[in-house]
Amino acid sequence: MKNQINRRNFFVRAGAAASLTLLGQTAFRVEPVAASSLFVRRNVGGMNAFDPVITAYRKAVATMHALPASDPRSWTYQAAIHATFASPPQTAWNTCQHGNYFFWSWHRMYLYWFERICRRMACDDCFALPYWDYNSPSERQLPPMFRDPSSDLFVSQRDPNMNSGAGSLPAWAVDYSAGLAQVNFSSASSSLEQTPHNIVHVLVGGPGACANGWMGCVPTAAQDPIFFLHHCNMDRLWDLWLAQGGRVDPVFDNTWKNTKYTFFDEEGAQLEMTGCEVLRAAQQLHYVYEGEPPQVNDFCWPIIKFPPIIFEKEVILRLSIPPITLGAETVSVPIELKDLKQRLIQFAESKDATVFLDLDGVEAERQPGVAWQVYFGLPANAGPAEESPYYIGAMALFGPGIHADSHDKFEPAHFSFAVNRALLAGFKANQERWTLTFVPRTIVIDGKPAQPKVGSPVKIASASFTVEKQKPGGEPK
Repeated sequence: MKNQINRRNFFVRAGAAASLTLLGQTAFRVEPVAASSLFVRRNVGGMNAFDPVITAYRKAVATMHALPASDPRSWTYQAAIHATFASPPQTAWNTCQHGNYFFWSWHRMYLYWFERICRRMACDDCFALPYWDYNSPSERQLPPMFRDPSSDLFVSQRDPNMNSGAGSLPAWAVDYSAGLAQVNFSSASSSLEQTPHNIVHVLVGGPGACANGWMGCVPTAAQDPIFFLHHCNMDRLWDLWLAQGGRVDPVFDNTWKNTKYTFFDEEGAQLEMTGCEVLRAAQQLHYVYEGEPPQVNDFCWPIIKFPPIIFEKEVILRLSIPPITLGAETVSVPIELKDLKQRLIQFAESKDATVFLDLDGVEAERQPGVAWQVYFGLPANAGPAEESPYYIGAMALFGPGIHADSHDKFEPAHFSFAVNRALLAGFKANQERWTLTFVPRTIVIDGKPAQPKVGSPVKIASASFTVEKQKPGGEPK
């Protein structure tokens, strides 16, 4: 059994950081710790304000805030690496990755180096970031130590109800089962980035502009200490997704493998990192998550290999719909499926195909501050409920799609929802009237759903059906 770093069992560090050579590649400087020891990122739900992890995190935050903003280890600089409105931009600023297949890998790199800086600033060689498991019904509120106004972990720039403890995240907002069910890396990453990632950001930030709700806006999100616990949970979901079996990281994609991103270590030294260097959290980065199953180890092989499964995605129907505007009221749009029924049934019943409803050209002037539940085929006599087979997921804008958050170039957002279950339920019921329905939702306050306050309307330009098909990989003929 591998040893774990804690206050009862700590291996003395020996020497400076070393280089690791893996399969012919020279990797980044690895944690200078015995290979058999691991840092454990614990669930914050099992902690109180006096837990050594929380005490160390508070000290790290305070120390980093006290550093000059020009120091790459400072709180200001580290938050700006994710994103910032400040200018002129400095090295590595505004490099966060959203809406693409670098989402998981970039944030894993960011957390890793941030955690090392925290370890140094807290003078605590045992420190590891905790994670916020908001999918647990007992952890839907903001962790108590982040709600204490006297704590360095408190910021007023959140939804006031989340800060007071009256507010909590609804179950639908943190349900990641749809993402874990996707076999393709890009589809899984995209789904989990939608829910729970985007929605947690937006609901913790709450209604209002970025100045009032840091977590809801990409350029301000990492200024909130809860950001890093949220992203530890998103990083944990990468491990959980792989543990489902039959899943592979993009180790056959040269762009994903070789794209370099810049960070800083605990000495303030600049370095670069690639996806190949963060595939195996325990082996390469020396950390595990409390309670997670054994980690799956992927490798970037030095010889040419081909994926065991190839995923192909094609558009099968561009829907003829008017532009959609979402606000504080439910919106329902009719969809015509008559001419595509048999083809959709065939795909929906296939074990090797997933039908997606894609929404494109999604944009808003500012952060709307709410999410929308999305239903496909909801019968006219049925109310919206997330346990319905017609519920296909939820959407919230975070970064892409928000004009006020764009830096150099605006990019509209894209959302994709698996609809196999909804299609089969509707066809089984001989449904003739199909609709696409959007229901605005926000946090729960004192046990009851709150009334959404939409800070900016959302426009959707187009929608289409796509199908993702699996086929055996191997060397091309």
